[in-house]
Amino acid sequence: MLGYVKNYNFFVLLAGLLAFLLLTPVMQIYANDSVRIFLLWSLCLTLLIQVWSLIEDIKLFRFGMFLTVLAFVVTAIGEFYQSDMLKLLSLIVFITFFGLGLVIAGKEVFSKSSITLNTFAGALSLYLLLGMIWTLLYIFINQVQPLSFEGLELGNELEFIYFSYITLTSLGYGDIVALTPIARTLAYLEVIVGQFYMAVLVGALVGKYIANHKLR
Repeated sequence: MLGYVKNYNFFVLLAGLLAFLLLTPVMQIYANDSVRIFLLWSLCLTLLIQVWSLIEDIKLFRFGMFLTVLAFVVTAIGEFYQSDMLKLLSLIVFITFFGLGLVIAGKEVFSKSSITLNTFAGALSLYLLLGMIWTLLYIFINQVQPLSFEGLELGNELEFIYFSYITLTSLGYGDIVALTPIARTLAYLEVIVGQFYMAVLVGALVGKYIANHKLR
């Protein structure tokens, strides 16, 4: 069972991330907190698959399980008790949680010598995770410094998902604009990371492909 999880863990993560992103417009239309909480928990479950695949690395596995439990608890408490401090704590937990997913996906994509379909799923998951982490960072900054962005619909933080991926791909339509120094710094850093990641990814995959064919 563990071998099966390791072989296909990133397909599960990729499906969870894509489902979350595709259902974002539904959350924006209906603005239903229950739907948002359900989707966040579902996303936690997909990341839990990655944590389970690290069971041989006992320290990282325990840290991942701790983050999983903490993410569920903080989200559940936030459903009944509204607090700015609790929201910031929740954002920090999810940023750390997605960061752990980033480490796991990075190991699969860049440290393995062979290329599999799971490697490609991990590469795409890694790219999507970068966008999710920056989304949470933008929300965090806007929570600490209100009005850090111009062009956002009032109270609709889900628009940061759109802004994050538009910035990550360096499209930059300009309908949402970072105003404060910290927000602007985060925005241009995301562009740099997005472009650098694509260059490194292509180089790594091509290198592995050539190396594998030379061995045959």
